[in-house]
Amino acid sequence: MPALRPAAVVPLLAALAFAAPGEPDPAKYREHVLTTKGDARRGKALFSDARTRCSVCHKVDGAGGDVGPDLSAVGGKFDRQHLIESIIEPSAQIVEGYRAAAVTTAAGRSFVGIVKGEAGGRLTLLDVDGSKHEIPTGEVESRRDAGVSLMPEGLWKSLTPGEFADLVAYLEWLGAGGKLTVPPGFAAAVVATGITGATALEVAPDGRVFVCEQTGALRVVKDDKLLPEPFVRLPVDSFWERGLIGVTVAPGFPTVPHVYVCYVAAKPYPHHVVSRFTAAGDVAEPGSEKVLLEGDDQTKLGGKVPAGHQGGAVHFGADGKLYVALGEQTAEAPAQRLDSLLGKILRLDPDGSIPPDNPFVNRTAGKYRSIWALGCRNPFTFAVQPGTGRVWANDVGGRSEEVNEIVRGGNYGWPAADHGPTSDPRFRGPVYYYPAASVCGGAFAPADLPWPAEYRGRYFFMDFVHGWVRVLDPARPGSAATFATGLRRPTDLRFAPDGGLYVLLRDAWVIDKEFRPGTGSLLKVRYTGAKGP
Repeated sequence: MPALRPAAVVPLLAALAFAAPGEPDPAKYREHVLTTKGDARRGKALFSDARTRCSVCHKVDGAGGDVGPDLSAVGGKFDRQHLIESIIEPSAQIVEGYRAAAVTTAAGRSFVGIVKGEAGGRLTLLDVDGSKHEIPTGEVESRRDAGVSLMPEGLWKSLTPGEFADLVAYLEWLGAGGKLTVPPGFAAAVVATGITGATALEVAPDGRVFVCEQTGALRVVKDDKLLPEPFVRLPVDSFWERGLIGVTVAPGFPTVPHVYVCYVAAKPYPHHVVSRFTAAGDVAEPGSEKVLLEGDDQTKLGGKVPAGHQGGAVHFGADGKLYVALGEQTAEAPAQRLDSLLGKILRLDPDGSIPPDNPFVNRTAGKYRSIWALGCRNPFTFAVQPGTGRVWANDVGGRSEEVNEIVRGGNYGWPAADHGPTSDPRFRGPVYYYPAASVCGGAFAPADLPWPAEYRGRYFFMDFVHGWVRVLDPARPGSAATFATGLRRPTDLRFAPDGGLYVLLRDAWVIDKEFRPGTGSLLKVRYTGAKGP
C-alpha cells in the first residue's frame, strides 16, 4: 500500500471515523450532502486533488482529461441527488459515449477504456489514467461493453462528509445557469408551478397551454393558471425518458376539437402510441381516445439504455399532415432501417391513415409506410415555420447537437455518421450544430410577432444543460444569437397568440429512484417595450 501524504491522513481518518466501525456509510454521506450546502471553492480544489483525480479524466472549461464527459456544465443537467449518486455509484448511470469497452487482442493482451476513434485500421482507447492505446483492428480478437464506468468505485470514501459536500457543491455550481436574463425591454415571470416531469407543451389558438407531465397527465394552463383537473391521464411507462412526451392540437382547434399526444404505453409492453382525443371544454371527452399508431415492442429493439432516446414531439405541418419524431432508444442501428420506427420522422393523416405520397410506401408495409425521414438519434423537439412549412428538428447529440431541416426522404446519418457536418453524399448535414449538450425546444416566431424586427420569423431553440435560449435566422443559420440565459433545465417553448413566449422547465433529467414530483414550472416571456438600463 502506498504511503499517505501527511496532509491526506487527517481527512481520511475523519472519513473513516464518520462511519466507524467498518466502512464509511454511503447513506450517511448522502444525508450529510443533502442537508449541507458545501463550499464550491473548496470543492474546486478537491476536483484536482490527488485523492479524487477528477481532472485526470474530466475537462472543465477546456482544462483536464478526455476519458470522461466534459463537466463544464454538469450542474445544468443533474440536480444534487443525481450528482451524489454519480459519485457513489458511478456505474449506475453511464453517459452515452462513455461506456468502457473491454478489448482482447489475439496475442492475449487486455485493455479496458473509452473508445475515442476507429480510423486508419487502428482502434484508439483511453484508459482510466488517461493513457492512450492504439490497437490495430486486425489484432482485436474480442470487444465488448465492459458494463461499468471507468470512474473508480469508492472514490468518495477518501473524503470526509464535509469534503464530499464541497465537491458536490462545485459540480452543482458548474453550468448551473445563475440568474435568469432576457434582453432589455423583455420581462419573464412564472405562471405555473408544481408540474411533474415537464416534457412538452403546445399553445392552442385560443391561448390555452397543454403541458405534458411525463408521468401521464396532460395538464391545461388557462389564463396563465394551472387547472387542477388534467385534460386526461394516460397509462404510461414513465421510467427514464419514457412517458407522455408530445402534444399538439388540430388545425382549426377548438372548432375542430382534437388534441393529439404521443406517449409510451406500459402494457402489454413499452411501446410508442400516437393518439387523438376529443376535447369537451378543458377535459377530454370520456372514451374518445382514437389510437392512430402503435410502435413496436421496445423490449425487443435493443439499446444500451432502452428507456432512453424516446423523442416524442408531434406537430402538424403546413400540409395538414401530422408529423411525429421518434428517437432510437439508444439502439442506434434501427435508425437506418425501414422495418423500424425508431430514429425516424413519421407523417400521418389526421385520422391516422398513411398518406400515399410518403417517400417509402413502395419499400415498406403497414405502419412503416409512415416513415418520412430517417437517421435521427433523439429528435426530442421540432417546429414548423408558418408560411413556408419548413420543418426544423432538434436532434440531441452524439458528438454534436444538431438543428436539421427535415425533408421528404431525408437521411440524417445516425449512426453511420456521427452528429455534425458530413461530406457523405448519402446524408444531410445540419443547418446548425454545436458541441454535445442537450438541444431542445424549437419554435418559429410569427412574422407579425409584436417584438423587435430582429426576432420576427426567427427560429428559437434551447439547451437543457446550458439553460439558454438562442435565435437563428433561417436565411443565415450559420450562427445563433443568445436571447436568454439562466433557465433551469428547459425542455420546450412555444409562442402564444398574445405575443408571449412560454418556456417549460423541469428539475430532473430522467425519472429514476431520485426523481422528485411537482418540481417543474412554466415561464412566460413578454416584450414590454421598456428600455433597459
